[in-house]
Parts: sequence; structure tokens; C-alpha cells
Amino acid sequence: MHELSYATSMLNTILDTVKNHNFKNVKRVSKINLEIGELTFINVEQLKFAFEVISKSTICEGAEIEVKFIKPYIVCNHCGYRGELDTVDDVIISCPKCGSPSLKIEGGKEFNIKNITVEFEEE
Repeated sequence: MHELSYATSMLNTILDTVKNHNFKNVKRVSKINLEIGELTFINVEQLKFAFEVISKSTICEGAEIEVKFIKPYIVCNHCGYRGELDTVDDVIISCPKCGSPSLKIEGGKEFNIKNITVEFEEE
């Protein structure tokens, strides 16, 4: 279950960012916006569950997670096609123009924390 490793990385990145930027009076992280490439094959429900479990007793406990998926971007080594793939088959990925499986994948494997919403305690 690679979702647990992604969830752990998310949590560590957020906690380190809050700590390293010396944010004072952070009450909680209420929302996390992610960009995930379709070729990561991440199960979002498993990711959310794993994050829920590991974020208990942290400022991220109860944070809402929203995901925007990024389509794969490919370059065909055979015909030169450049563009997104509309559909991804778990087994074979081929050029939508010529059908060649000889592709260079230039996008669709991302996992980015786009932004977070942080609530501060009132002083």
C-alpha cells in the first residue's frame, strides 16, 4: 500500500514547513489541496484513510483533502505526437495517434501539495 508512504510524506512535509517557517499560533491545518498524476495509480480513499490515521494528535488531524488529477503527458518516439492521454489502461499505454507503445512520459506521475489552509489561534 504505497498510499501510506505518500500520506507520511505529506504529513512530514506540512509539519516541517510549519516548523521551518516559524509560524506562531498555528491552531490547525484545515484543508490540503493536492495535484496527483494519474500514472501514480494512487487510491485517493486509501490515501485519505492513511492520512487520517497518521495525523491524529497533530495540527493536521481532521484536515480535508481535495485532489486534482493531472493527465499523463507523453511524447511518441514513433510519430512525434505530443500531448495528454485521455485514458490510461493499467497494462498498456500507447500513442493515441499511431498506437505505438514507444513513448516518453513527461507528466502524469506528479504528487504535489498545491497549498494548505491554516487556522491560527487568536492572540
